[in-house]
This record gives sequence, structure tokens and C-alpha cells, in this order.
Amino acid sequence: MSYKIHVIDDEPIIHDIILRVLKDKDYELEFSTNIEETLEKHKKQHFDLVLLDLMIPGTSGIQIFKELKRIDSDVKVIIMTAYGTLETAVKAIEMGAIDYLNKPFDNQHLIDTVEKALISSDKRDIEELKHNFGKSEFFHNIVGKSEAIKEVINKIKKVAKTNSTVLIYGESGTGKELVARAIHMESLRSSLPFVVAYSAPDELFESNLFGHKKGAFTGAIADKVGLIEVAKGGTLFFDDVATVPLQTQVKLLRVIQEKEYIVLGDTKVRKADVRVIAATNQELSIMVEEGKFREDLYYRLNVIKIEIPPLRERKEDIPLLVDFFIRKYAEINSKNIEGIDESALEYLKNYHWPGNVRELENVVESMVVLSENKILTKDDIPLEKRYSSIPFLYNLLELNGTSLKDKTEQLKEYLLLKALKKANGVQKKAAEMLGMKSTTFNEMLKRLDLKNKNTK
Repeated sequence: MSYKIHVIDDEPIIHDIILRVLKDKDYELEFSTNIEETLEKHKKQHFDLVLLDLMIPGTSGIQIFKELKRIDSDVKVIIMTAYGTLETAVKAIEMGAIDYLNKPFDNQHLIDTVEKALISSDKRDIEELKHNFGKSEFFHNIVGKSEAIKEVINKIKKVAKTNSTVLIYGESGTGKELVARAIHMESLRSSLPFVVAYSAPDELFESNLFGHKKGAFTGAIADKVGLIEVAKGGTLFFDDVATVPLQTQVKLLRVIQEKEYIVLGDTKVRKADVRVIAATNQELSIMVEEGKFREDLYYRLNVIKIEIPPLRERKEDIPLLVDFFIRKYAEINSKNIEGIDESALEYLKNYHWPGNVRELENVVESMVVLSENKILTKDDIPLEKRYSSIPFLYNLLELNGTSLKDKTEQLKEYLLLKALKKANGVQKKAAEMLGMKSTTFNEMLKRLDLKNKNTK
């Protein structure tokens, strides 16, 4: 299925960036620079998603949004905004915008936000996924049936209805933001904003978080609304709380403990009506001992701790996750892919996944996009994953039911392809590295069906 996306922004450079970032996705992109052009296109065709900048010359993004809602009451809109216009973005969200992007935006964040909006807006897709996985295996995009993931979900359900601060711990790629969003969606604040406070240089972090008044510091040429105000009534999620500057930590403690804050350059104390959820992949207790994190803030954050297990500790969830991602990316890319064969699935189950669920998702997406088969096979697994040294050798040495003969063949494949890659594809040079004759090397490539593998 191909999605139609309408980008409304008067800056050609933004058009170019979005086109470049989304060019490999199966999206039909339309671009407009003013209200007249925008409304004309919406009267003639339906768009699955709109990316709307709030600063359009001659009108406002809010006015355009109102007009779009008149044409199509179900229109799905993501607001694009600079931090200085976040107050207007809040109004747009209150009017029904489904998300917002801060400019300049991170490329991957743009991709993730668009994909999330398209998938969540397709009710048929969500219902199909729920039907296929069942309630116990599909919980706010958290997929799994292992005891470890069930424990995480049970804890989410217990803490969601409270206002307690939650600290989510997990390695990179385990899904900390997914857990935070699930807590928000199960909470009494679910109809209000879920706002992510991303890492920023020290001089920007407080401005982004608390906002500032005009003239508060050099470069503060206008008032700016902070993320605490944007998240008013909802949830404020710190995606990597370990990176919060020390000088800001005492102010964050005040937000959590006293429920108040002061905008930079102002003297007025304001109420902070937000629930704080924080995440980290670092041991904050060790950082406290090293003087890198405030002890009082650590104890205030660590009221309720949810630990997300790494994927290697819940391998029984891998088949479900693979199936989920195959369906997701087959739908997004209009690919007729029905599943994955046992040998490929077995490899994915035995791989140790240092990048966790995020790495698995990226691998499955690549397999779906590049495969020409209805059933994914081991040959569809990217070579850099199949033969990356540490994961490959880790799996090779595992006693996982594979015969000695098969293990030997796998090792031969690994060494041949490793030599070819190091030799930039020159077979004679690769053969010399392994102390083999070129003819023998070539015969082994043929026998192991590696002749046409891309090793450069």
C-alpha cells in the first residue's frame, strides 16, 4: 500500500530534506507553499498524512489546519515547528493534530514519526495485528509473550494510573520510549500530550525545557515556550536522563518534587502539571558515586523502576517480532511477503542482537524491502549481519542443535566471504590470504553458492 503525504512549507530546503529522507519509502509526496495551493489539492484528492509548518507567509498554520479539517474532518496532521512556536503547536494538538516535529529535525526521528502516524492511523492494520498476535502479545506496540516482557507489561498496568515518577532502564534499542508511551496511553492523562525531551547541548537544554523570555540571554530575540508547558496536563519523557546537565538537575528535581518551575529570564513561579517519566541505559547509582548525577534527583526518579530485558534474554519473542515487522514493512512498502522460512528464522533467533529490538527491526525492514520472494530466506539477511565477526562466532560456538557438518560449512562461508571483503572482491588475493589455490577457492564459492554475493 502506497501512502500519500502532503508537505506544506514555504521553504524549498525543507521540501528537499523531506524528499531526500523519505525517498526510499513507498510514499507519494506532494508539496505546497501557500494556503491556496494547499486547499486546491485537498479538494481534488485524499491524503493519508499532512506535514504542516506553522509559519506560512500570508496566513498561519493554524488557519490552514482549520480549513483542512473543514474539507476532511479525519485529516491526519503532523505539525512542524521551531521551538519558538511551540505554544502554537500546543493549540494545534488541542485542535486534533496527531504529533509535532521540532525544526531542525533529526532524519530518523522524521522517519519514525511519519511511520508511526501512518501505521497508527490505519485502523484496519492495527486490528489485523491485534487479531494475529492477541492481546497478550500486542500491547501498545510492545510485542512479546515471554515471561520477561509480560512482567514489564504488568508493571506498566500497575503504575500507569498513578502519578508516580517512573525510571525505565534498558540497553539501547530495547524500546524504552515504547514503554513510556504505553504508560502514558494507559494513564488518566492519555488524552493530553506526550512530549519527549531529547538531549541537547547545555546552553540549549534549559531553554528547551523551561522556555525563556525575550532578552534572557544573548540570542533570545523572542519569548519561547518550553516543553513543560507543551506537555501541560500530560507526560514529559526524558529519553536519556543521564545526559541532563548537572546544573539543570536541581531545577528538574524542583519540577518533580514541588511541581513548579521558572521560565529563564522571568521571576514568576509557574505550576508544572506534568507526569515525569525518565529513561537511561546507564547505571545512575554509579554516576551518583562518581559525582556525575545528583543523589537526591536519582532517588526521586527511582520511585518505580521498570527494567526492559535485552532481546537476547527473551529470544522466544523473536518469531513474534519478526512476524510483526514483516507485516508492518510489507504493508508500508506494498510487498507481497507472506513470512520467513525456518532456517532464516533460526538464524535470527540465535543471533545475539547487540542493538536489541531496534536492530532486529532494521534487519527485517531491509529484508522485506530488498527481497523478491514471498517467503524470506537466509539469503535475504544482510551479509554484514550474517557474517559480522562477534555475533557470527557467538552463534557458531553455541550448541543449538546444529550439526558439526553444518557448523563447519558456516565457518567456511564466513572465512571465504571475510577474505573476499578484505581483498575488495579480488578472488586471487582472497585465496592467497587463506593459503589456497585460486581454482580451489573458486570451486568452494560455487559449491557454497557464494559466487554472486556482494562483498565489496
